[in-house]
Amino acid sequence: MGAKVRRKKQDFHGNIFWVTMSDLFIGMFMIFATLFFAFCTNTGQGSAEVAQMTREAAEHVVEKMQEQHINAVLKAEDTDQKVNINKDQVQQIEENLDVEKKVDVEIDPFTGMAKISDLELFKLNSAELTPKGRQFLAKFLPVYLDSVLGGHLKKYVMYVVIQGHTDSHLFRGSYTPQEQYMKNMELSMNRAYNVALLAFDLSKNKSYYKDLTHIIRVEGASFSKPILVNGKEDYNKSRRVELRLVLKEQRVDILQQFLRGAGSHYEKL
Repeated sequence: MGAKVRRKKQDFHGNIFWVTMSDLFIGMFMIFATLFFAFCTNTGQGSAEVAQMTREAAEHVVEKMQEQHINAVLKAEDTDQKVNINKDQVQQIEENLDVEKKVDVEIDPFTGMAKISDLELFKLNSAELTPKGRQFLAKFLPVYLDSVLGGHLKKYVMYVVIQGHTDSHLFRGSYTPQEQYMKNMELSMNRAYNVALLAFDLSKNKSYYKDLTHIIRVEGASFSKPILVNGKEDYNKSRRVELRLVLKEQRVDILQQFLRGAGSHYEKL
């Protein structure tokens, strides 16, 4: 009887050992997987194809706008980003960084973001599009949406965010700074809303028209991001609209496949 009891105790301790080792292996694996995911994120693995298509879409918008005698340019927020571009493109981007050059729309070739300013799209303290602003958007929006939603890039597009901005002019009356900010927030939201409304109206005959209800997003930024020229706010530039792409994150799939591939092995421990 005594021998049998001792044997059972030995088996019991042995099971604890193997369970502990199994947990240790799983813990080490999760650390490795986390480091692997961080490496993929930092190196941009799996995003080269999307970056290429985004750049091509931006270049296509600029080309089509220039054909309609609209001054559209490529302008990168950060020309040091790790994207392979040729010397001619670098020179073109550097030339477009000239702040004295008045442009109608700037397209970031790395992110696809379009910044529309210098056009006085809206009157002061108004969300109503000016005739000039409406005329410009009637040309720009179809070209932009066709470029990002009418080709291969569409499968990577999660949202097209239309973001309205105001200048820092204050409303008349005794409002606190917070109230001024929120009144301008409402104004910037309404400006983005009116641009989105026009985008729907101009896209009725497009193949992606029904998809817009899932893709278009409207945001307001109030006067939180004024445009400064030589240290002073340019009010016309600040009263603007920006279209920003939110792309689906493909690198997550790499980690998920990696985890699924190894999961069955650790389940056998």
